[in-house]
Amino acid sequence: MSEEKKKILHVYRSEPNEDVKKLVEILNRDRDAKEFKLYDGDPNYDLLVQMIFEADQTISWW
Repeated sequence: MSEEKKKILHVYRSEPNEDVKKLVEILNRDRDAKEFKLYDGDPNYDLLVQMIFEADQTISWW
């Protein structure tokens, strides 16, 4: 069995509240987690697409 961690990407449309932060913390356990903030400045959509293809799972938070 492979020891490689699953890769998870969290995409935020707005700044996460405390409930979302707690859920993200739970989902990130034993995973290689990354974040992309759509609300933070001018998002680089090319980078976002690349990150989505690299991730095993992508979750969008509104």
